[in-house]
Amino acid sequence: MTTVVSSDGRRLSLGKVIGKGGEGAVHHIAEAPELAAKIYNPGKARERRDKVTAMVAGSLHRQSDYVAFPVDILKSSSGEFIGFTMKKVAGYKSVHDLYGPGSRKVEFPTADLKFLLRSAINLASAVASIHSIGCVIGDINHSGILVSSKATVSLIDSDSFQYRPAGLTYRCLVGVAEYTPPELQGALFEKVDRTPNHDNFGLAVLLFQLLFLGRHPFAGKYLGKGDMDIKTAIKEGRFAYSSRKAETMMEPPPFVPALGDYGEDIRRAFEEAFVPPNKQQGGRPTAASWVGLLKAVEGNLATCSADKSHAYPRQFGGCPWCKLERTMGRSLFPAQFSPGAPIMDIGQLLTAIKTMPTLPRAPDPEGLLGPLPALNRSLAAKQARQERNAAVAAGIVAAGVAFYLMSAVSGFWGVALLIGVGIVAIRSMDIKGRFATELNSARSGWEEQRKIWESKAGPETFESRRSHYLALAAAHGNLPQKERERLAVLDQKKRQLQLEKHMESHRIDRAKIPRVGQGRKATLASYGFENAWDVQQRSVTGVPGFGPSLAGDMEKWARTVERKFVFNASIPTEPAAVQAVKNDIAKQRAEIERELTKATADLKQLADNASTLKAKPPQPLVDAYTRLKQAELDVS
Repeated sequence: MTTVVSSDGRRLSLGKVIGKGGEGAVHHIAEAPELAAKIYNPGKARERRDKVTAMVAGSLHRQSDYVAFPVDILKSSSGEFIGFTMKKVAGYKSVHDLYGPGSRKVEFPTADLKFLLRSAINLASAVASIHSIGCVIGDINHSGILVSSKATVSLIDSDSFQYRPAGLTYRCLVGVAEYTPPELQGALFEKVDRTPNHDNFGLAVLLFQLLFLGRHPFAGKYLGKGDMDIKTAIKEGRFAYSSRKAETMMEPPPFVPALGDYGEDIRRAFEEAFVPPNKQQGGRPTAASWVGLLKAVEGNLATCSADKSHAYPRQFGGCPWCKLERTMGRSLFPAQFSPGAPIMDIGQLLTAIKTMPTLPRAPDPEGLLGPLPALNRSLAAKQARQERNAAVAAGIVAAGVAFYLMSAVSGFWGVALLIGVGIVAIRSMDIKGRFATELNSARSGWEEQRKIWESKAGPETFESRRSHYLALAAAHGNLPQKERERLAVLDQKKRQLQLEKHMESHRIDRAKIPRVGQGRKATLASYGFENAWDVQQRSVTGVPGFGPSLAGDMEKWARTVERKFVFNASIPTEPAAVQAVKNDIAKQRAEIERELTKATADLKQLADNASTLKAKPPQPLVDAYTRLKQAELDVS
């Protein structure tokens, strides 16, 4: 067991390794179980020594509960600086394990929408606390952020933060392109002073990933020529979910929430966070402002009546997550339903629905509306008749002239005039032809309104809704048998289920796949590819930037994972698959019962509406009838 020395001379024994990275390893400390020790790899300690010493001297670990800041420096037995102690972050997992739906199912099996929102609030609070003590994270990305099972957040790798004590500047020397703001893309970080506004971009990306199923805000379908990688999209301000579609030339990937699903304030904040720097008004939303915005959403959430793992702003008319899950064909959160008996007596409900009296046929609407005594010919009809009478009078005179010409002057001109008089007379007499279009349109409008009225005033709409509710009740009664059948199928598909679990355990973000780096992995995640099973089930060629060659590499990797699978017939059916079936049946039951609860009230309302329509025909029907009678009068 290696022994190290703290600044006060205490000798500490390094225990097992908690984790390793490119800079060093983190160890348990035998004498201080609440602390951990970060020991740098050879060659790394010297470049971090001064910054860590300054952080310890500034007692930063006492100024933020969200960060594992250095507590004390550590030296070797020969007095050489080798690392530091920090608060041990136990029981936490990467935020990446939380925001990806596939990994969340395994690592955070009880996390629902409210859990994601609370984690987002705590993340924003953590960044705000760091900014308040004069630090800038700089290299803000998913690998340095941990989340607990209680949605609390802790940041690690604090020794890479930018810190400015007493006029000195210890810069952050690294960064991940997918979280770097456009103005710093391609910059030499050792020459750049970071600002909180730079952090605010990376924070907005992480908040977006937490709230939008792990999707990267700059991963989408490019509407221009060629492909658009995430780094270029960031640099050019191409926020894939923006309402500025004509400017960004980007569309979101399929099966994602809408940008407004958390309310207008959140939508506007993301637009402001991702707009190009030259179009920003006063910088990006700060971490503190995100805390306020997200808490406002949290305080205004309604819980979905069908699935309690869903929540949405109260002002929305329905649950967007139910709609999205139906479109995707899978659950995004662990379903939560009220266990036990149905919320109603289905038999009693069926009796109430079946015994409701059938509505009588609707009476003839023309007989109901009766004649319209106050109706007079329209101005256009009167004018047409005046023109006809004038034409007849003029025709008589012209005919006299024609006969005179035929007998006294020239037979040809007399005949020509007579023919012309006849044509004009025929046209002027055709009143029906002039109003035929209006009459046909009026008849069509009347037929349309009459059918609508008869369906609502008569039994048609009522009986259609009654049949709908009876079908729902029958489906409700079949749910137990449906569950048994699906569980039996699961038992028969035991090998397939074990294979699926094996493939899902091999995540893309942790795999080494040729030519697939961090940026391409983020793009894959934004299109719902999280593990080897996803790659095997869907074609990767639909993802921007993944042509046949690169897609072939992904498929080859998935086949390699599959070859490692070993079936074990003695293992019982996967409990998660069994629970998924039970959850789906419970969700169907909840949705059916939610609709059936309003059946009797709905049918009674339809019956009352039918009575009202018979007693007082609706205005559209009256207007259509009036228009028809007016048209008939005009052509009569």
